[in-house]
Amino acid sequence: MTRGAAVVLLVALSGLGAGVLGAVPLAAQERMEAYEHAHRAFPEFVDVFFTQHAYLERKVHPRFDAIVAEAGKQYSESVELVWQFNRWFGAEIAAAAIQTDPEVGDGVAGFGDMEVAPMITFVQDPERLLIVTARSGFVLPTGDESEGLGVDGWSWRPRFLLWKGFGAERRGALQVEFGYDLSFMEEGDDEKALAFNVGYSHWTHSNWIPVMEITAVQGVGGHDDEGAVPVDKALMRRGDRRLGLSHGEALIESDDRRLSSAVGFRYAFENGQQWGGGVQFPLFGDTESYDWRLVFGGIFHLR
Repeated sequence: MTRGAAVVLLVALSGLGAGVLGAVPLAAQERMEAYEHAHRAFPEFVDVFFTQHAYLERKVHPRFDAIVAEAGKQYSESVELVWQFNRWFGAEIAAAAIQTDPEVGDGVAGFGDMEVAPMITFVQDPERLLIVTARSGFVLPTGDESEGLGVDGWSWRPRFLLWKGFGAERRGALQVEFGYDLSFMEEGDDEKALAFNVGYSHWTHSNWIPVMEITAVQGVGGHDDEGAVPVDKALMRRGDRRLGLSHGEALIESDDRRLSSAVGFRYAFENGQQWGGGVQFPLFGDTESYDWRLVFGGIFHLR
């Protein structure tokens, strides 16, 4: 499937769903009341695909990722558990299984790196539909780096997150993520990057939810080329630090930058589940790392 065909297909499916009459699921309204939400008719929160969410919930988030690049393909299945301890504190745990293209080298499969992230909310304003949260993610090197399933070090990924709703009538929400990635490598220089994501979702009356996102990554500092690996191995050995987890961009090095765009949709069922998919592709900058990326997954809310 070409990049253009994938985008056209997703947009067409979103438009088809938006033409069907429906109502906000009752289960969604009940959950919003549990958050002391002032706008009862506003739909529940929506996880976009690459921007971390600012709100605290209890849910399980299974996800499938496929990245296609000139050097080969990489697939990952991840599961993210999100748990809200109280109104202000929560945490996330994400783990992934990764498979690389057997046409590149021998192909490998196994358990990837794991991320543990405590979260604290600073602002919860139901009147202005505003939430501001800080997230501190720690990526643990649980994947076998020698097999291309992880990186030779651990990473710290602090984030500031914002969610802004636009009311029951407009039914839209903006999500913003700004963060800093620091990987402490056992060999070579540490890797640093700034990350900025912004996503917009719009809950239609038919319960179809179109999603649009922009992702920017800026490498910080130099990179030690000593001991560098070939391009085909770089995709497997270093790409999964973000691709193998539930959110984020492909790894970027040195002073490179990348701006990517994503479009997709979710559908909200009466039982509160949300399922959907999207496609992401680089716009400019380091566009050679991958041609396009497909994501599909769901959200299971927990009581």
